[in-house]
Amino acid sequence: MNFRNLLFYTKYRNILFQETKHYAGHSKWKNIKATKEANDAARSVLFNSISYRMKAVALETGDPDPYTNIKLANLVEYAKKVNMPASTLKGILEKIQNKTGETHILPMRLLKGPAFVIYFVTDKLTHVKFHIVHISKKFNIKPLESSTFLHMFECASFIIASKDCTLEKAMEDAIKANAEDVEEIEHETGPCFKFKGEFLHPEKITTKLGNLEYTIISADSTCIPNVTTEVTEEELLNINKYKKKITTDIREIVKIEDNIV
Repeated sequence: MNFRNLLFYTKYRNILFQETKHYAGHSKWKNIKATKEANDAARSVLFNSISYRMKAVALETGDPDPYTNIKLANLVEYAKKVNMPASTLKGILEKIQNKTGETHILPMRLLKGPAFVIYFVTDKLTHVKFHIVHISKKFNIKPLESSTFLHMFECASFIIASKDCTLEKAMEDAIKANAEDVEEIEHETGPCFKFKGEFLHPEKITTKLGNLEYTIISADSTCIPNVTTEVTEEELLNINKYKKKITTDIREIVKIEDNIV
């Protein structure tokens, strides 16, 4: 190899090396970016889930103060444990404490797909319903007819309470509290009783149970699916986008339930 060819070879070898190094660095940057985006998405889903649960607990117990609401306090501690930013946590608690109005639900359904039960608190029912329907249409989700909804879900309030008594005594107290049913269950706090009551109005029973010297552990209004629906991975991604969009844009929403398997 003569001197001229050697210079030519050295020049283009260096160019090739630099290009290879550039693309290797670019590939590494893409991998880091993809990993960060995946982690951010996972954190967003987790934080949204915690936010839903906090709103639901405050709504169902009627107590938005974590200093007096043990269940809410536990969720606050969990949020801190998974490194939810303090500003995010503060914003969620402020939203919960500033909510006013009555609790409502709006059943919705994806065309030939799963159904959703959207819980919200407002004193401007028409306005919020319109906003929910408007956003939902963009995701091909429309209001569900009442007859279909009642077929697909069984809705009730469930109150878990403890008292040193027998199931027979709890049944007598259930009648006094106007509960529809009661059963004895094992709870993480120990043996408890699970009372069933009017949907969206657990306070009607919790107040009476409190007067009967029960310790209220939790109160939850929920819709249990009678019919479930399977979805594809792509559909689930779109559903999660829908839930994130609608709960971000409509502050009155406290939780969303569905019948997805």
